[in-house]
Formats: sequence, structure tokens, C-alpha cells
Amino acid sequence: MDETHPFQSLDLDQSAYADRTFCSWHEAGWRSVLLRRFDDHPVADDVYLPPTDDQHLVLVTAGESTIESFGAGGRRRAQYVPGQIGLTPPGVPTRLRWRSDVSPRTLHLYLPARLMARTGRELWGSEEAPSSRLDALAITDPVVEQVMLALDAAAAAAMDDFYAESAAHFLAVHLLTRHCGMPVPRPSRHEDARIRQAIEIMRDGLHLPLTLTDIASQVWLSTFHFVRVFKATTGETPHRYLTRLRIQAACRQLASGTGSISEIAQICGFSSPSHLSAAFTREMGMSPSAYRRVQRRDRGVHGRDH
Repeated sequence: MDETHPFQSLDLDQSAYADRTFCSWHEAGWRSVLLRRFDDHPVADDVYLPPTDDQHLVLVTAGESTIESFGAGGRRRAQYVPGQIGLTPPGVPTRLRWRSDVSPRTLHLYLPARLMARTGRELWGSEEAPSSRLDALAITDPVVEQVMLALDAAAAAAMDDFYAESAAHFLAVHLLTRHCGMPVPRPSRHEDARIRQAIEIMRDGLHLPLTLTDIASQVWLSTFHFVRVFKATTGETPHRYLTRLRIQAACRQLASGTGSISEIAQICGFSSPSHLSAAFTREMGMSPSAYRRVQRRDRGVHGRDH
């Protein structure tokens, strides 16, 4: 491996019981989370997963299987079907076996333990995060399912790490508040000035590879508090808001400028022309090139009217 990474799970050889088909570290360049897809073998008799420093989530995306786990909590058994989610907290080893008529497909997401710990401290002021409670063989949570599927689609579309970082923070808060039996904290109502400042930082730095940590630190908020307060104030996540600002800037460049799509992508903070094209099409319903043609055609008609 040619780059130091924080995810111990990258080093695990899982070829004896599953075939990996995607890794976000290598293929999407993400560093905030680790997302991997697997085609699991139909039968696995004794799979030992050593403890890692990550909160591990497994989403079944295809196939059905009977799965059993053996650990400190005793023997557990479940029927895995698409939509089922398994949770393994940091520091907990797992021993599994399963049976299926076909190869199940699973999506594995690893959230760093430090992310879970910091989120717990931000939510409840406790040095000891309750993430040890996030241990389940099979649960159903449509929110977690949809976020994991959205991350999978984003990785395939070459979305940048800001998207992954935003989703990771959201998932950490969601998991800790919904599955740990802790009270939901009240959002702050006194941070409007800081959110306005954050928006100005976004507007002034559209061309920069901004991260949540960068923006939050400049307005003297922790990343986790910033995400919560920003959403409560604007109704959008920081990632969604920043993407919208970048699309608006791209629209202005396409309508009035002569720069290439590659140049506009760089000016507006997109990592590549394909990233701009994908985000622009989702937001505007047409490609950047098509938008430019429409704007030029409309200006031509308007000029002839006068």
C-alpha cells in the first residue's frame, strides 16, 4: 500500500469468503470514510473479523442468507435480506458464518472511532461516547440504508470527499441519537452570525477545495456543531448549500463567459469537468454545454427583438 491510511480494515484479506468489487479509498480518493462493495461467497463456515478502530456498518443490497454471529454477547442468528443492516462497534471482534443459495451482495461502511467519539462529546459533553452500544447483527433503518446507497452512488459518480465527510457526520449523529438510547440534544438558536460568516467563506472560496473542518474552524465551531446548526438555520446541509452556490456560479460563467467547461469547473471548485457535469445535470436538468447553448440562443432571440 503506497499511502498511510487510518482504516485498519483496508489491510484485511477477505478473499476467502468475499470478492471485493469497489473500494472508495483507491477508486474515489475518499479519506473521510471507507466504503467497499463485496460479492460474498454463498457459504462461509468460519469468518473471523479482528477488532478495528472503526464503526462498521454492513448493508445487504442483494440476495438472502442465514447468518450467525458468535462473540462476547453470545450466539445470534438472523435472516439477511436486502435492506438489513449489521453494526459492529470499534474494538469488538466478530466471528460469523452464513448460508445462501446465491452470492449475497453487501455494502460496507467504516466510520472512524475518533469521529464517533467526537460526535458523542459534542452531543452530550461526555468523554465516553456511547458508540459501544452500536452492536447489532441485523436492524432495519431506512435512513441509514438510503445514506449508504447515496454514498455508493456518489462514489460511482466521483463526488469529492466533502460529500463523504458530510454524510459521515450526519450518520454519526443519527446512529448515536437513534440507536444508543440517549436523549436528543436541542439545537442551538444563537449561531446565526456564525452561519452567515460560514456562507461568506463559501462564497469567497468557491474555487478552493473547502472541507467541513476548514469552514467550521474559521467560524469557531466544532465540525459536528457546525453541521447541526447550519442545517437548522438554512434547512440544507453545508455540502448541499456549497454545491448549490457552485452551480449558481457555473451558470453565470456559462451564460456570460467564454471559458471551457474544464476552466469553469476549476473556477467554481469542482474537482473535474465530469464532476461539474454530474452535479450540474442533477441540479439543472441539463448538461453545462446544453445550458450554454440555451443561454446563447435566448440572448440571440432577445437581441433580435430589439
